[in-house]
Amino acid sequence: MTLSKGLWFLRDLLRQVWVRVALYSLLAVASAGLAPLLGPLMPDSLRDLMGRDPTLQLLSVLTNSMLTVSTFSLSVMVAAHQFAASQATPRSHRLLREDGRTQRVLATFIGAFVFAIVSRVLVNAGAYDAQDFPIIYGTTILVLLAVIVALIRWVQQLAALGSMEKTTGRVEAATRAAMETMAANPNFGCATIPTDEAARGRPVAAQEFGYVRYVDFEKLSEHAGPEGQVDVLVRPGDWVGPGDPVLRVGAAQVDDEELLDDIVVGDLRSFDQDPIFGLQVMSEIGQRALSPGLNDPQTAVDVIKRQSRLLHLWTGAEAEDPLPGLRVPRTSPTEAVEVALDRIARDGATLVEVQHALQAALARLMDHEDPEMRLAAERISVRALERSDAALALQEDRDTVRAAAP
Repeated sequence: MTLSKGLWFLRDLLRQVWVRVALYSLLAVASAGLAPLLGPLMPDSLRDLMGRDPTLQLLSVLTNSMLTVSTFSLSVMVAAHQFAASQATPRSHRLLREDGRTQRVLATFIGAFVFAIVSRVLVNAGAYDAQDFPIIYGTTILVLLAVIVALIRWVQQLAALGSMEKTTGRVEAATRAAMETMAANPNFGCATIPTDEAARGRPVAAQEFGYVRYVDFEKLSEHAGPEGQVDVLVRPGDWVGPGDPVLRVGAAQVDDEELLDDIVVGDLRSFDQDPIFGLQVMSEIGQRALSPGLNDPQTAVDVIKRQSRLLHLWTGAEAEDPLPGLRVPRTSPTEAVEVALDRIARDGATLVEVQHALQAALARLMDHEDPEMRLAAERISVRALERSDAALALQEDRDTVRAAAP
């Protein structure tokens, strides 16, 4: 089932780079403060191994180097993300910023710097006895080993940071996760609102402008109750404004404010419940590659193939055990195909390799289990053929494209 609103907010928070840096820094401060507690537990034979001066020298190495390394790493990360945003799409920047490996490396560097600074302050303040210095020295050795491992990972990460392959891979992975969630929980676990049904119940309107980022469907079902009925009129990714109906409530006895609290509205779309957004971002990468400034049709071909993989994950199934009292509109595969492929077909009409890859992908979609997906693929194929016939100068190229069409 879907995450609760609280867990979704927590997961969204943990994706931010500052949270991981703050946690590592707190761990560093705690490590520096443990020495007075562990010092008395050390055997007498180990208490005099390392004194104040060797410990301060080792801490100085960390203090002097980690600030420089952290600053350099942050500047490299920002430059790489700006490059990816300019070459691929600005929407990819958020995914790259949430990359766990990059966050762990930066958090390790900054955490090591914080540990060294706090430890030196405590040493100079006389907070450590002679028996505590072996603990500090050993902990510093462990921190240095963690830094070395992080540096090795960082070198490997820098080789691909901000590259087109890395960016498209991150977008595809996020979209695939949303698709797989949708496949495991069709229609968000709800019954479908019939398209020909007359509106019923009282409408509940949005209170602010923004995108629907997340909907807590299970909580809405609880509010509906066993005898109530709540229709969710919007999907994650929809733009709403004050006065726009987002819910229609039947017999449910609940405050409008409580219902609206289960729908998160914000300035930016989220990938979590919105696979259409992932397809859109992937399409933007293909469109940007076809612009005169980049002129990179093979990236567009790669995007088409990735979109084909993603669209084959689409499911038109209904929820086997729908949440009681809750219904939502069915997400149309026609919209998914149009967002994923139609814009690339428009911008790449003059390129035979792009049109050939597009028609091959649409031909595979003709074997999809969802009949609406097959109809959408056929419709987009016809539109793309009309564009390519008008744009391609050679009859041989037009024949090549038509040979690959469904």
